Amino acid sequence: MEISREKIEEAAKKIAGDMTTVRELKGITDAEMEAVYSLGFNFYRTGNIENAEKVFKFLVLFDHFCAKYWTALGAVLQVRKRYEGAITAYAYASFLDIHDPKPQYLAAECYLARGERGNAASALAALDEFAPTDTGRGREYRAKAEELKKIIEGGRHGGPA
Repeated sequence: MEISREKIEEAAKKIAGDMTTVRELKGITDAEMEAVYSLGFNFYRTGNIENAEKVFKFLVLFDHFCAKYWTALGAVLQVRKRYEGAITAYAYASFLDIHDPKPQYLAAECYLARGERGNAASALAALDEFAPTDTGRGREYRAKAEELKKIIEGGRHGGPA
């Protein structure tokens, strides 16, 4: 049974519309969450991966509907070579925002690092299917995906060059 893009988006909106986040229950504002995200991003950028992971775990716990937080957590786990957890975080981010190509691309990198070329190719196929063609981000990740496809098709093992 094939599930259409519209059905996936409809299911995600229904789930998101019916649930409350810890952030909402605690009265934490979007601005406060963004400040915490900035802290985590700065930890990540400066190589303080352990603290970045703590911050991003806090964020996904308090607002599990924000794809950006799941992508950030996935990036930390990827850096730590905890690919299975990273792939799971990227999958959740993709579910929340199917049109964002970044988590799909990063999941493909993780699969490739694990030597799973078929799964990497599947992640890139999802990117091809859902990523916008008319945005800078869509074009950027489509171009990156083409380079990664060459690595996959070339049969090289390990992570991307």
